[in-house]
Amino acid sequence: MKFRNVIFILICFFIMSSCIVKSLNPFYTKKSVSFDERFLGNWKDGKNGNWKIIAFKDEITKENPVKKMKEDDLTFYEIYKESFYILREYKNKETVYLATPFKVKGETFLDFYPLDFQEEIDNLLESHMVYTHSLVKYDIKKNGDIEIKWLDEDKIENLFKQNKIKIEHEKIGALKDKFLLTASSENLEKFVEKYISSSD
Repeated sequence: MKFRNVIFILICFFIMSSCIVKSLNPFYTKKSVSFDERFLGNWKDGKNGNWKIIAFKDEITKENPVKKMKEDDLTFYEIYKESFYILREYKNKETVYLATPFKVKGETFLDFYPLDFQEEIDNLLESHMVYTHSLVKYDIKKNGDIEIKWLDEDKIENLFKQNKIKIEHEKIGALKDKFLLTASSENLEKFVEKYISSSD
């Protein structure tokens, strides 16, 4: 299997999930979704994690053709048919995500969302979890590698403390030291557009 390289700017995502900004709602709106075939394939990251990225519509219709889908499956298909199905293998554990590609001012982003009912999570933990969205900025280099940048929670926290940004959010966690964005997808997309040129 041929692997291409993906360069992760914010490696702490793999060590502790608290360093990425999380949102209850997607960071995109339907009009900004833009499927990008260049992201398809098998990728290897700097931590020796393997990523298999395929079109979600191909994955969901593999054993369940659209014309035979039940109503719930068909609704799910319609919402995510322009998304990617991502299987990540790292240290003999597999996790599965939906990633929806979208564009803001010509720049390319992914909205990451974990799929439900994964084997590494027991039923009790599952019942306490609220799945959230996270934001990735990506660029495809001339050599074919992909550069990934996650929206960094520490940067957002500093901007909140300095009153430089105003977007709906809640402080969460046992110590109320984490941020969860609660804004609508429309306002999140405006937020991305406003800060798109920031190095943060």
